[in-house]
Amino acid sequence: MPVAVVCAAFDAAADAVIEELRAQVEATGQRVRRAHRPHLTLAAARVIDADEVVARAAEVAARHRPISLTMAGLDSFPSGVVFVRPEPSAALRELQRDAHQTLVAARLGPAFGEQGDPAQWVAHCTLATRVPARGRNRLLGKGLRPFAASVEALAVILVGGHGDVAHLPLGPQGPDGASSGHGTITA
Repeated sequence: MPVAVVCAAFDAAADAVIEELRAQVEATGQRVRRAHRPHLTLAAARVIDADEVVARAAEVAARHRPISLTMAGLDSFPSGVVFVRPEPSAALRELQRDAHQTLVAARLGPAFGEQGDPAQWVAHCTLATRVPARGRNRLLGKGLRPFAASVEALAVILVGGHGDVAHLPLGPQGPDGASSGHGTITA
């Protein structure tokens, strides 16, 4: 069963910085993740069809305003994932909690186990996966010049797919139910 992921999508300038970081990591010989836009995973569900997740993500997007972040450093998980982490943000934590709880309330159970639980969630933008310990230490030792990022939308992606299934700007909905921004839903 496919996994639909609700992601915090960045502004274009932050996407460009993250793509440059991915290129720098790739130049060291590491396996870089480029199947999807740079993002922070908020929640995920196993689904037959992503439409229900898109509908729930649209509800969440309508309840939140864009969020300004500082992407503050490089970090890693023991599994070999190297990522950019934002400074702590109450607004980002609330967005994640809302996305998680909205999917759970719709009986779209978490696809990634406890990682999506708001108490366990770690905000991270993946740069590379399966990086051996020596490579992680080398990358983390280089550090990161902090940069500004704005979460402007929610994106819904399918694991194993390429591109967005939906792109939903944050902010209130217009009178016709459409986002007051320029959202797009693609098949």
